Amino acid sequence: MEVGAHVWLRSSSSQWGWVPAIISDREDITVKSDNKYGGAVNKAMVKLTLRDDCGNYHGGGRSNEGNDNGNSNNYFDDGFATPTMSRRYDDIHGDNYFHDVKPFTAQITVDPTSLKAADHPDIKLRNLPASYQFSGQDPEAAVVASPSTKIDSSVVGGVHDLIGLTHLHEPAILHALRLRYDADIIYTSTGPILIAVNPFKKMDYLYSEEVMEEYRIQGEHAKSSGGSGAGIASKTPFKQTKATLGRLGKQHDLEDKLPPHAYKTADEAYRAMMRGIENSMLMTRGGARSRRSSTGGLADLPTNQSILVSGESGAGKTVTTKIVLNYFAMLSKRIQEEESRKRRESNYSPACSPMKNNSGRRQLSPMMTSCPPDNDEDQVCIEQQVLQSNPILEAFGNARTLRNDNSSRFGKYIDIQFTSQGKLSGAKIETYLLEKVRLIHPGKGERNYHVFYQFLASATKEERREYMIQNMGLQDFRLLSQTETYARRDGVKDGTMHHEMLDAMITIGFDVPTIKSIMRLIVAILHAGNMTFTPTSHGHSDACILDKTPSAIAAAKLLGVSFEDLASALTFRAIRAGNEVVHSPMDITQSKKACEALMKATYGAAFDYIVTKVNESISNQQSQVSQSKHASIGVLDIFGFETFEVNNFEQICINYTNEALQQQFNKYVFKLEQDEYEREGILWKFISFPDNQDVLDLIDRKHTGILALLDEQCIVPKSTDEKFTRYLYAKCDKHARFSASAAQRVDYKFSIEHYAGPVEYSTDSWLEKNKD
Repeated sequence: MEVGAHVWLRSSSSQWGWVPAIISDREDITVKSDNKYGGAVNKAMVKLTLRDDCGNYHGGGRSNEGNDNGNSNNYFDDGFATPTMSRRYDDIHGDNYFHDVKPFTAQITVDPTSLKAADHPDIKLRNLPASYQFSGQDPEAAVVASPSTKIDSSVVGGVHDLIGLTHLHEPAILHALRLRYDADIIYTSTGPILIAVNPFKKMDYLYSEEVMEEYRIQGEHAKSSGGSGAGIASKTPFKQTKATLGRLGKQHDLEDKLPPHAYKTADEAYRAMMRGIENSMLMTRGGARSRRSSTGGLADLPTNQSILVSGESGAGKTVTTKIVLNYFAMLSKRIQEEESRKRRESNYSPACSPMKNNSGRRQLSPMMTSCPPDNDEDQVCIEQQVLQSNPILEAFGNARTLRNDNSSRFGKYIDIQFTSQGKLSGAKIETYLLEKVRLIHPGKGERNYHVFYQFLASATKEERREYMIQNMGLQDFRLLSQTETYARRDGVKDGTMHHEMLDAMITIGFDVPTIKSIMRLIVAILHAGNMTFTPTSHGHSDACILDKTPSAIAAAKLLGVSFEDLASALTFRAIRAGNEVVHSPMDITQSKKACEALMKATYGAAFDYIVTKVNESISNQQSQVSQSKHASIGVLDIFGFETFEVNNFEQICINYTNEALQQQFNKYVFKLEQDEYEREGILWKFISFPDNQDVLDLIDRKHTGILALLDEQCIVPKSTDEKFTRYLYAKCDKHARFSASAAQRVDYKFSIEHYAGPVEYSTDSWLEKNKD
């Protein structure tokens, strides 16, 4: 870092955390410091003087009067941009990234070693001292890049893959993503990792069938050429250049390479799986598998693939998962169509039996009956069923949160199964950590699960009479009205989504009686939320009774039990003593907790049943095909890192999951790569990265981790949340990632320094929730 170097300077005054600056002066100095023996020694240091360089990002330039170089001209004298170009940006864009930064001069004392290595935590070299994107125009024509970098000036942000940046660090990544986001380029690669920034608006042109077809064609070309298409010039799918994409469909060759996209990531996973299948089949035929299996060589060729979709709440994980599934379904249909065409040409049609429709299935819509007429109905229907699982799971597992109107409140892993020909043959869904506490206590400004609002918005008069809700609306149910939030902000209509869910359930194979039974449970939970209790006395003990209100009567009837049996279950505790069962009365607080537990258990069981039913429908139907010829691609859609005003047991479970995923990311990107470099004797420079293993140890280590201590307290007689918290302070207080101030200890709270930042947790109801 020498005088005149363009750098990023860490600054709390900017909303981005960094501001562009230029080093205007450098001075070698000597400072006194203490050595390990307590004496004073002189240490050589460097004092840097930096001035703001926001003129390169600000229209019209800024006066440089009084700077150390004595120049009175604006900052465009460095040759990286012109005043005309910058004014044009300001006129069109109407704003700039650093409008909140005032002219400044700063002095920082740094160690010469970090300066020589350009590795100071607060000063980073810039890749793009002057990069501009013009809203409404083709950004490729208006990017001015530093001549000292190796980036492509025809690409917004300089690169499609951040690894191509000359200087790869936090401000460089943020700036490149910012430029691309403003140009409606929401996808950026970092090696095998795809970064997707939620645009919070419709971008249908980016997911059209034509665009999907372009990525399929590119994948086919890469497969036929035996490579990944590296080094091919890139095209950018802007809204204004859709015609370019259309032309690529007709004149696609190896000179065209499409930019990062979820389709591209899905295609690469699919091609890698197919290569693994082909190699395994070749080795099996040649006997290589039997010869090399003992050595762990070619026998361990990777075939099954995984795609991890992670990010903070509201990042767009659920939508991305659906985009990936749609692409796999399209690939499967293309292969199916090609096989059908070849059979028609050869006048050959193998005898096979189509999959029988499940009882109660309605006639599919024209889109769903696109099955070829040559006995391949089973394959196309499997594809459709895999896609139709989304509306069902979203209705019962998604809700509006503060950040997202369709936030998944559970994690899911979808194992998508393919035949040896690459056709989709089935899928299996595993779910994790359904947020059942949302039923009882949805957050302020949030909604309960979609299915409640969807049903009430579309219930017919007959359904309202059958389920005893007559003219009741959202405001009449406590579970829905306590947050006073009823509508979705994204414009999606609950009634429309309910009909879409019903169509999907029919397509999946739910019969009409089963659907009605599920809806009965949903309405029963709503009625149960309105039930009330009245305190009484039972001998010398506090007790209560269940009030015989219309809601209580309706809940009992819909659950298929008598009112008396429901009241007894919620107001008395059964205790087995030897061969006898003693019924002990519960007070009103205990009965309310029992009612909440009943609602959560009922909803959780219904959700699990739905997932099981979906899996029965979309599981691999082709039992006649040898399982050894099958491969799969797993898609993990897990909830993102969460930090709210009040964080409870649900948040630490979610954040612990994300810590584990971050550790997997570190292992995949850094640890394994660096180990491979060492094994192959490649000269390389060690890359430091934040290792979060200590956070995982704090949470999940056996005997001493937070979760282990919680499990221990759950089996201790008469333990409480307060006792658990004090036990936690005693056991974890010395851990570097754990902290609890005096004020936090008064309220039984603590903080954990996660990889994404510190989070304060409240231990209220932890024992009860952990037992659940």
